[in-house]
Amino acid sequence: MAVRYLFNRTCPSHEAGLELLLRAGRAAGVAIDLEVYEVTADEEAERLRFAGSPTYLVAGRDIAALPQDVPFAAESCRAYRLQDGRIGPLPDIDDLVAALAAAEEETA
Repeated sequence: MAVRYLFNRTCPSHEAGLELLLRAGRAAGVAIDLEVYEVTADEEAERLRFAGSPTYLVAGRDIAALPQDVPFAAESCRAYRLQDGRIGPLPDIDDLVAALAAAEEETA
């Protein structure tokens, strides 16, 4: 499964976000073909539709809805709505597992 992990080092959650993705891949039983890419310029952020660090693209699709009325910028941290309604710097692992499993199912 092709997964692109977009991040920027200015956000402190980028290393934990990558580890979360690897754990989710194991939990989903999905072999991940991982590309890790650091977004360093606002022009890249705009072109990639980078909604902040970290961003997970599974089979080319963002795992979460893009924020509304927020500019794409390289040095921005992403916020995810967690299953319990709180906001956090990383998605719930269950959401990553579900995105990976759904994409795997679509390509099977």
